[in-house]
Amino acid sequence: MLQLIQFLLWADTSMYRSRWTGFRAAVAFFVSLVIGSAPAMADPPRNLVLMIGDGMGAAQVKAYRLYADNPATEQIDPLPIDPLLVGAVATDSIVLDCIEGQTAECVLDPFGITDSASSATAYASGHDTLVERIGMDLAGEDMPTLLENAKASGKSTGLVVTSGITHATPAAFASHVVHRDQEADIADQFFDRQLSGSPVIDVMMGGGLDYLKRSDRDLVSEFRQAGYQVALDRAQLIEMDGDRLLGLFAPDGLPRAWDREASVPNLAEMTTTALRTLNRNAKGFFLMVEGSQIDWAAHRNSIPGVISEMEDFDSAIRVVLEFAQNHGDTLVVITADHETGGLSLGRDQIYRWNPRPLYGITHTPKKMTDEYLASTRLLSDIVAANVPFELTQVERWELDATDREEGPARRAISALFNRRTLTGWTSEGHTGADVPLYVTGPGSGRFHGVMPNEVLGQTLQDVFLPAR
Repeated sequence: MLQLIQFLLWADTSMYRSRWTGFRAAVAFFVSLVIGSAPAMADPPRNLVLMIGDGMGAAQVKAYRLYADNPATEQIDPLPIDPLLVGAVATDSIVLDCIEGQTAECVLDPFGITDSASSATAYASGHDTLVERIGMDLAGEDMPTLLENAKASGKSTGLVVTSGITHATPAAFASHVVHRDQEADIADQFFDRQLSGSPVIDVMMGGGLDYLKRSDRDLVSEFRQAGYQVALDRAQLIEMDGDRLLGLFAPDGLPRAWDREASVPNLAEMTTTALRTLNRNAKGFFLMVEGSQIDWAAHRNSIPGVISEMEDFDSAIRVVLEFAQNHGDTLVVITADHETGGLSLGRDQIYRWNPRPLYGITHTPKKMTDEYLASTRLLSDIVAANVPFELTQVERWELDATDREEGPARRAISALFNRRTLTGWTSEGHTGADVPLYVTGPGSGRFHGVMPNEVLGQTLQDVFLPAR
């Protein structure tokens, strides 16, 4: 029966969405009858951890599996998530095809590709919405989120990311704005949208200090006055022991994992602190953890950046899975909001992919580019100091022929690694590829097959908060 519901919802949000409005109504009526008559789960999970690898498609997972493999073993070693694969998520959201400057001429484009705002909104609310919109439906009305509903049910709540905390994915779980760029408004809502006299998010960790501590408003001080313990570096994070926590470790997004100073925590450390804090609530908790910058690196076609952020995300996954193994009441769902870059393993008609040039890299292309722009050194000298292999004369020439500008320098370094590793890309944007879905814990049987992103959001709500 669940498979039939998923098929009907798939059809409703597919190419027929723009044509068969009667079918859409029929689907909604049928689903309401079936779901309304379905028995409640006997033992819903006490806790839910939703982990989102932003931009993480199947190729990103495969690349990291090959990179992380132990060469002493005969076969490629599986990742901890591999046995948990149950299906995939279709990340299609509502895209408008508009004549430039004439919004009245907009029509639904059933073949459009999502962004993080609309896809995360689908996960958070169980409803599809326009690209770039957060927590609102097509008419601009607020939609209650999984996090808000969990808080209203007496559970604790948390958001842990490597982007700014007000970035699209975390914002979709606790704010409602017409456009994802309204980050100051999002920050204000994190404090102002309160339940029983306190903000709905108990634990917030990531970057984004500049959006919470502004010339027009100091939300950091307001959170402190509201009883939140605040950490601005790794040492302070480790010492945190309060029930409500705010950790802000960069002005916007955190540095890439391979580029971080020791004063900046990794995703696993932030996740560990969040789990320890949230688990104090006897009623349970909801936690969303995002490996935010897999997407950012893929936008730049940087395979070192992707592996850096996949490694960081994998470390947090291991923390969560260990917690879930020790607490049988925790549902863990791991997926992505969309794929970015159209990553391919193998190129130029060569049937292999080579992770070895990535072993022992000191910094990602982003950091190398920053060093180049801040100095008068040759780009080839900076790259040579950060990689474990000897540059060829041709590679040196190509690097040193690059203009001393951010875009050309970054692309030249990424191109070097793409050639060395045999990595291909089809885009510097998002793609429409389905993304993998991994699930474990109580209620995991409800997740299988290809699930549209809004159906995944509905299922999260039904499994975790069946009484609502």
